[in-house]
Amino acid sequence: NYWQRAINAMIPMFNAPPKSIIDIFGNYNLQQVKDLFSVVGSPAKSFDFVRTMLNSAEDILNEWFDEEFLKAPLSRLASELGAPPSQKNLAIGVMMMAMRHNPGMARPRGGTGALVQALVKLVKSKGGVILTDQHVEKILIDDGKAVGVRVAGGKEYRAKQGVISNIDAQRLFLQMTEKSDIDAVDPDLWERLERRIINNNETILKIDLALDEPLHFSHHDHKDEYLIGSILIADSMNHVEQAHNKCTIGEIPDSDPSMYLVMPSALDPSLAPPGKHTLWIEFFAPYQIANAKGTGLKGTGWTDELKNKVADRVIDKLATYAPNVKKATIARRVESPAELGERLGAYKGNYYHIDMTMDQMIFFRPLPELANYKTPIDNLFLTGAGTHPGGSISGMPGRNCARVFLQNKQPFSQALKDARNSIKSTVSSVFG
Repeated sequence: NYWQRAINAMIPMFNAPPKSIIDIFGNYNLQQVKDLFSVVGSPAKSFDFVRTMLNSAEDILNEWFDEEFLKAPLSRLASELGAPPSQKNLAIGVMMMAMRHNPGMARPRGGTGALVQALVKLVKSKGGVILTDQHVEKILIDDGKAVGVRVAGGKEYRAKQGVISNIDAQRLFLQMTEKSDIDAVDPDLWERLERRIINNNETILKIDLALDEPLHFSHHDHKDEYLIGSILIADSMNHVEQAHNKCTIGEIPDSDPSMYLVMPSALDPSLAPPGKHTLWIEFFAPYQIANAKGTGLKGTGWTDELKNKVADRVIDKLATYAPNVKKATIARRVESPAELGERLGAYKGNYYHIDMTMDQMIFFRPLPELANYKTPIDNLFLTGAGTHPGGSISGMPGRNCARVFLQNKQPFSQALKDARNSIKSTVSSVFG
């Protein structure tokens, strides 16, 4: 249970601002302290843990597993962080698998859209106002302080307490903030944002299917009762490696693709009419296609014809595992990396905002000077997938940013509140 203990020891670090030692230690309960010492409680254990973290997903999988049929799909899952299995310093990708056991993964009933609606309801119940279709074009800075935003059409919204941004750091500063305002607080930040943040050109092509019946994996004697909604398909670790490498140089992976697919209606029947199902498929693909710059959507080379041609290849591969997929398909929607990036507002189609590699994690995410949610510009705060602890739907970046925001605005009262919550958590862990 080494990996479970390691994850349990790290969760308090995820759920606190990365540079706040008090907040981090305040999150630990007694069991997590025990797990922490069991993993790094001596110099030998500490060095071994650091060495493990400097390994690649491939190294870890080869250490813990023998059979390729296990290592291949697990390497595909670890590579969801946006890097090939062989990349060093990415053992965190393998560790994330332990989180699927404890604390576990969950889906809101009704899908992620239902979670959004619940949050909207909560905000409105507290007197908040949510505006949609208001494209922010400029952060308004007055005397080194963020005072509001300007949206398309020229309308301005003024902020009394501050501005919190959920987009990636590069767009926030390089596209929405005047360079002179950035240079006034940090002359090096503009260039560091341009050159130090890494996106390796890998994103996904997404396929959504409406199905007349669930997928049946009859060729491999898989019984339907084992189908819990998520399926990983990969032939070998080397095959996953090649897919990543091709994306990096702008090539579309070959006709025998690895993929990650989810049939959410298998767990939540409310997502489809009775007897019907929904399915989405992720396929590694480059954002910018080599030798195609200036063509297709946003100059990426992606066209409707190309995305559907690639989707056909993915479905053909899936059909070798689930032969009924084509017959069961009622409707299909394909989103190219360029379309996905445009819909999600994700820079270069990267839904993590920036790659989830160790050099861009924890107090390096997205840059050391921006890693604690408070930016060098007064009253301007940064949250979202591009901040600690990273992408997915955890709520942690938002919660951590909110704590920093409140500590900045109400340092004394927030410190007392955090201390009270920490004591309550510790007492609860000791006495049950």
